[in-house]
Parts: sequence; C-alpha cells; structure tokens
Amino acid sequence: MENLTNQVLELESGKQYFVIRQASYKGTTYFLAAEITPDGEDFTNNFVFFENIEVNGESRVKEVKDQAILEVLAKNIKLD
Repeated sequence: MENLTNQVLELESGKQYFVIRQASYKGTTYFLAAEITPDGEDFTNNFVFFENIEVNGESRVKEVKDQAILEVLAKNIKLD
C-alpha cells in the first residue's frame, strides 16, 4: 500500500477527505482523514478513520465503526 498521507481521498458519495496520517495495525492499513468543505478551500470539523480494503483487486476505503479499533487508533496515531 502506497503512503497516502497528504493526499485527497474522494468517496463514491463525492465527499473528499484529506489524509492526515496513515498507520498499519494487525496487517491492515488505516487512515485518519479530515473532511474537505464542498468548495475545496478548507476542512470541516469532521475527522474520520478509514480502513483500506480490497474489492475485486482494487483498493477502497470504508469508515471504521469498530469501537475497539477506533480506541487503539486514536491512542496510537500521533498528531505532531
């Protein structure tokens, strides 16, 4: 998996997220991302952890909902 830190992810919904940090936990890649405003000029107050998944050989992301994983990621991903 290439490093997507400082890259923009665009979801199928059209929402865009700026990747702040990327981390690996138990062999899975996760991203901490900030939602970008619709005009593309700023960030909202919505921060999301995404999990990288493979679908038909393509990389996709899905929002992390598992509370235990969220706690581990929040505790260990440092924002310098």
